[in-house]
Amino acid sequence: MRGVTDLIRRLLGRLPRVFTRYTAASVAAGVASEAVLLTAYGIHLLTPGQASAAGWASGALVNYGLNRWWVFRHREQSRPVRETLGFWLTSLAALGLSTWATGLAGRLAAPLDHGLRVAVVGAVFLGVYASLFVAKFAFFNYFVFAGNSGSGSGLRRRRSRHQVPTTTRE
Repeated sequence: MRGVTDLIRRLLGRLPRVFTRYTAASVAAGVASEAVLLTAYGIHLLTPGQASAAGWASGALVNYGLNRWWVFRHREQSRPVRETLGFWLTSLAALGLSTWATGLAGRLAAPLDHGLRVAVVGAVFLGVYASLFVAKFAFFNYFVFAGNSGSGSGLRRRRSRHQVPTTTRE
């Protein structure tokens, strides 16, 4: 019976809640990125690579804010260099990969109809970010937004009254 209770506790624990919020934040950032990419490239405003960079910028801003304040619950900057530099370096690596991949997709899809070419570029853009999804979560959770306690997240665990020394309880 203890094994079942431990499993339930883990399933309802901190990590699944953080991962669920991370997923929702990533979807919101992905929607913002994809909307900017498809709009800028679809109306011939930017090339695939440029549209990818514009999409990245809009999504990265949404993603940073949501990850910092909602997903990992950081209100103050306890480790500003680790947090800011780690997040933006990871995001810049994703930018480089997505820009390269969408530029290549745009060149390879050049003979296709414009609507189909936009769809191919958009699919490649989403594919790059989907492939980086879990790796970025692990990096953010265990390094960038890791709390001082080393628990693997910026969330601070509250002490229950049973964890407080008995000399302080009445």
